[in-house]
Amino acid sequence: MNRLGRIFLVGLFLLSIWLPVAGKTAASGMLSTGVAARQSTESEAEQLLQAMTTEERIGQLFMVTFEGDSASADSDIADLIRDYHVGGVVLLPQNDNFSGYGDTPQTPEQLRTLNNNLQSLALTGQISKTLELPLDSELFSQPPAPPASGIHLPLFIAMNHEGSPYDPNRNLGGFTAVPTNMAMGATWQPEYAQTIGTMVGHELSAVGINMLFGPALDVLKQPSPGNPADLGTMTFGGDPYWVGKLGQAYISGLHEGSAQRIAVIAKHFPGNGSSDRSLNDEVPTVRKSLEELTKVELAPFTAVTGKSEEETAVVDGLLTTHIRYQGFQGNISDTTAPVSFDPQALNTLMQLPAFSDWRSNGGLIVSDALGVRGVERFFDATDQEFPHRRVARDAFLAGNDLLYLGEFALGTAAYPEQLANMKDTMDWFAEKYDTDQTFQQRVDEAVLRILQLKLDLYANDFSTDNVFIKSTDDNVQTETGSTGLFELAQSGTTLISPSQSELAERLATLPGLNDKIIIFTDVREVQQCSECSPAPIISQTALEERMLALYGPDASGQLQPGQISSFSFTDLQDFLAAGGEPIFLPTPAPTATSNPELEIEDFSTPLPTVTPPPGFFVQEALDDVTWILFGMLDVNEDTKALNQFLAQRPDIARDTRIIAFAFDAPYYLDSTEISKLTAYFGLYSHSNPFIDAAVRALFQESPLTGSSPVSIDGVGYNLALQTQPDPAQIIEIFIVQNDTTQSPPSEAPLDAAIGDTLLLQTGVLRDRNGNQVPDGTIVQFILQDRIQGAVSIIGAEPTTDGMARIGYVLEASTGPGQFRITAVSGDAAISQAVDISIEDEAQVAIIVPTPTATITVTPSPIPTNTPIPSATPTAMPTATPVTIESPLEPGIRIGLSEFQLLMSMFFGLAITGGIGVLLSQRNDNTTAEMVSWLLWGVIGALILYLYYMLGLPGTAVLQNIGSWAGLLTTIVGGLLGLLLFQLWNQRASV
Repeated sequence: MNRLGRIFLVGLFLLSIWLPVAGKTAASGMLSTGVAARQSTESEAEQLLQAMTTEERIGQLFMVTFEGDSASADSDIADLIRDYHVGGVVLLPQNDNFSGYGDTPQTPEQLRTLNNNLQSLALTGQISKTLELPLDSELFSQPPAPPASGIHLPLFIAMNHEGSPYDPNRNLGGFTAVPTNMAMGATWQPEYAQTIGTMVGHELSAVGINMLFGPALDVLKQPSPGNPADLGTMTFGGDPYWVGKLGQAYISGLHEGSAQRIAVIAKHFPGNGSSDRSLNDEVPTVRKSLEELTKVELAPFTAVTGKSEEETAVVDGLLTTHIRYQGFQGNISDTTAPVSFDPQALNTLMQLPAFSDWRSNGGLIVSDALGVRGVERFFDATDQEFPHRRVARDAFLAGNDLLYLGEFALGTAAYPEQLANMKDTMDWFAEKYDTDQTFQQRVDEAVLRILQLKLDLYANDFSTDNVFIKSTDDNVQTETGSTGLFELAQSGTTLISPSQSELAERLATLPGLNDKIIIFTDVREVQQCSECSPAPIISQTALEERMLALYGPDASGQLQPGQISSFSFTDLQDFLAAGGEPIFLPTPAPTATSNPELEIEDFSTPLPTVTPPPGFFVQEALDDVTWILFGMLDVNEDTKALNQFLAQRPDIARDTRIIAFAFDAPYYLDSTEISKLTAYFGLYSHSNPFIDAAVRALFQESPLTGSSPVSIDGVGYNLALQTQPDPAQIIEIFIVQNDTTQSPPSEAPLDAAIGDTLLLQTGVLRDRNGNQVPDGTIVQFILQDRIQGAVSIIGAEPTTDGMARIGYVLEASTGPGQFRITAVSGDAAISQAVDISIEDEAQVAIIVPTPTATITVTPSPIPTNTPIPSATPTAMPTATPVTIESPLEPGIRIGLSEFQLLMSMFFGLAITGGIGVLLSQRNDNTTAEMVSWLLWGVIGALILYLYYMLGLPGTAVLQNIGSWAGLLTTIVGGLLGLLLFQLWNQRASV
């Protein structure tokens, strides 16, 4: 080879080495960039830590509360920020942090100003005059504090997001009213949760909120109406998988909407769904082992930590709740610490595979409020003292990095006492840091995590230009958020009772001009601040106003204002208090006059007005009523008007169409009460889009596609059953080749060879509500030998994203023959089939039979099922159920391997018969005896051959020799038969 050729070969060799390396480098470029950025953040956090004083390190461990809607230079919060270097603040409605300066629509601007002032105190030690303030603000009259020295870090500014209709944080003036978590869960579509999360992230970050205590990832397996600890609409639902999926989507939206400027702290870790009492009473105890905890309560939290594939769906922190788990923590006694105060329990949880990597990558643990009554009673059952130092120390040493000093004093003590406890605790922590090396290490570890998270939020830039929120005249609310809310409300609306087919019969006619309609609404008020005007969760006339807007004189003209009367539940209770007796207007009392000139008949004159007694107008409105609508929230002792009405006035209920709308959780009515309703709808939330959805549902303009995400005992709706595979579905099966799925028809089968692995994948399995089944649903793949009839399970695989996969190896021992693979999951026993035909030339034809059309009547849906049923039978494709197959249909051609097996059997019979004839001739037997020899040999051969064909024990080894098995079994069986005949002859001759 010449020199030029050798150079070419060397270059080609080097190129072959370089190309894979270059490809690998390009593929991992983003990963390397992410790792480098993480390392840079960790390095900068370490440098900050080394430069911090003891007091600065200690202060970062605490989240504090304060009173008021501003932060002047001499305020209590300014002192905590400047002198105690606190790590963050928590804004609360009960502390008047959201006032809007007396005008609630101005709340966004008030919060922006407040939060900028707080950050200014943290970064500069004073209130910046460059920040826009209200004209009457007294902040500028305060002498500026001298510039602070040392390390300047931005604050965490946090707020709660519980997801309840009664949570003022989700109904702040100037912000979009956020739907409840359960309203999102009822759609079973994570896209809606992401849309809402994006909206919330955008609005809150626009006013300087950079930490959110939420969403709640608690699983409500068994609702307990009437229990103060019941989660209600604060939960996404009762299925761990779906709570995790919706939580992922909501968290991803929060991060994207805020441009990664909000730290999301999921709660209530490790799960509060099975709690039997409120923390406002005492620490609850739940009887569950770690295994049970992992399957249910912990599952949603693992979905947003170790199991999340999307980086934006990973939470920044977990908020630990004060709860005890018997079984996981051993035997529980009064002295057993809640998980949030138990170092061993919390450490065990963090060492689980789903959390260990998340924790090692900077995952933050935040304590729940440390001053709630449950914690007070745990540390002192007599309610005589609150050992604030010990409470904070035990929570910190248990593993909480950030301590939330909420309600941090005994009972309902005033804020000055809480403030004193906060300061004393921080001073004591600083003393302990300087004298206890183990404590010092724990503090440094926690502060390092806090610094890393703050650096992540602000992209390693703590300058005021980057941290302060710029003033804007734009509304923080977005059009996209409003549109998403309307679509969510429509998608989640649920028909709880009756079925859709029965609803069409019960509401054959809609409310019209000849009807008289009464609406009763559970009117409750919430207050954004102590000086703010109370606002109703649902106004008394909300439903009436929306009905007239959609169907009144200015719309379709189906209704007129005079037809509708609206009352509160209180009005209805006043009517029911009369006990069924008529309520009369009082008779006006006469009044005397001293004028002697008046005639006798004018001696008395009636009073000009009479005050009607309570309930009178309700009584008058109920006369000849044709429709009664109830807009209900939850049910307690003060709001049982609907329950009492159904129980006490069956005379009215019997002749009237009664519709109930659940704007809270849907499980507050029992089966007897629901049976008295014409229709019962679940809305799950209360803002205007849900009022609109309720009205449209009444007028049958809603698709009613929602399904309850929690069990409803009153209608026999069991969520565990509803999330299992639908028995009526046909499970699709595909063949996966080169990452693409194929479903080849019998006319064009795929070819394969012995030794190949067939990768089979089901279609998306649907549950009884029509949604994708939860991950982990088991699918069994069943193999049937179509010749021998043998059936075996070749695998049981869990679903991922609703689909299951299995690899099936075509071994030499498989053929020759014809086989069928089908799939079964729970009660879903009908599937498409993969037919495999193997011949000697090692050709494999994989055939998915075309389903045949059969007439099947659409089954009636379960009460909460919402798909619109068909009134006539429809043709639905069906396939062979997984049972032992009937003999092959006529007309199927026998394959070569079957023919060879049959011929080998005949050849074996011929050999056996020949041997019998030879033996009879050797013994000089008569013709009759010769026939006996022949029959004994043939019968023995056939008996053993049939034993083999039936696949009875011991025959599996013969399948390896293929068609030779027919020859071997007939010869051996025939010889055994001849031997038996010989022995019988010898015994007879003796």
